[in-house]
Order: sequence, then C-alpha cells, then structure tokens
Amino acid sequence: FGHLYGSSAPMQALYDKMARVAPTSATVLLIGESGTGKELAARTIHDLSKRKRAPFLAINCGAISPQLIESELFGHEKGSFTGADRQHKGLFESANGGTILLDEITEMSLSLQVKLLRVLETGTFVRVGTTQPIATDVRIIAATNKQPGKAVSEGKFREDLYHRLNVFPIHLPPLRERGTDLEMLAQHFLDEINATESSAK
Repeated sequence: FGHLYGSSAPMQALYDKMARVAPTSATVLLIGESGTGKELAARTIHDLSKRKRAPFLAINCGAISPQLIESELFGHEKGSFTGADRQHKGLFESANGGTILLDEITEMSLSLQVKLLRVLETGTFVRVGTTQPIATDVRIIAATNKQPGKAVSEGKFREDLYHRLNVFPIHLPPLRERGTDLEMLAQHFLDEINATESSAK
C-alpha cells in the first residue's frame, strides 16, 4: 500500500484509515514507535492526495538545534543573523501547495510551537529577520514516537497545538503486532539487497 508493506490485520486497518484521510485536507497526527514507518506513511498519504504533484518535505524536529529549526521551517532574510549571507526559503515556502512532515513534533521547543500554531491558525508565516507575513498553502502531517497527551500533561507540548494537529490521529502498529508480515518484509528487504548488488556489478 503506497510505500508500506504488510497484509496483517493491523496493517489492513491502517491502510483503511490512510485511504480515507488522504483525499481530504485534514491535518494528520501519526503516532508510533521508532521504526514503525511514520515517514513512509506520511509519503503515502501525500502520494494519494490532491497535492501529490507538489513537494513533500520532511524535517525532524528533534534532530536540529532550536536556533536553526526556525530558519529551516520559515526561512530567513539576508543578514538576519551571523552567517546569514543570503535569503533562505524555509519549508513552508518551498512546500507551498504540498505537504510537510513534522517528525518528532513533541521535541519542538515551546517558543517555536507558538509560531507553528500561528501558521495553522492564519495560514501565514514570517521569515526570520522580517515582520512581513507570507501566505502558505501546505498540508501538515505531524509524527511522534511518544504519547502526545503525556507530553501535554508534562508541560512539554502545548495543548492548543495538540488539538490543532490531532484532527485525524493514526496509530502505527509495531512489528511485534504484525506477526504474519515478518516473512513478507524479510523477502522485500532481501530483494532490495539483491537488486542493489546486481546493479553494482
């Protein structure tokens, strides 16, 4: 199904949810342990949507420093900070008309969560170093390997942002719940390795 493999009952249920939400404009929140295929699920939703011909861009909110992630998301103007020697377009500008995956969303700083909430509410963002709002038309898919409700109760994640992102939650099943898929996945990865080795010869 798209970029995902598996025919077990949990995966069939997952495919059904993805097929229903993909054609809509709803914001999706993917929840699943590391390795459950959240980015592959997000790419599949994008490919099945009306935005499939526009860009799909992903960013890991926990892998980039708080100082840099704002520029990566919203862009910056030349001279807005040390080292900013040219204007830079962020994801919300580069993915206009398409889809953005915000992976590990609960790792985003609280200050940046406020700015993301403003984008969701107004459909506009502001580049670092300017006050001029820029309109954007992107679908947001957020993903986390934690329980977002727990992050809210711990004060690490804004409740209002959680409700904005949790329009259509999808839980991805871990491999231990997909016993009948093990053989299929093993064969798929084996075929990939063989294809890579054959092309290298």
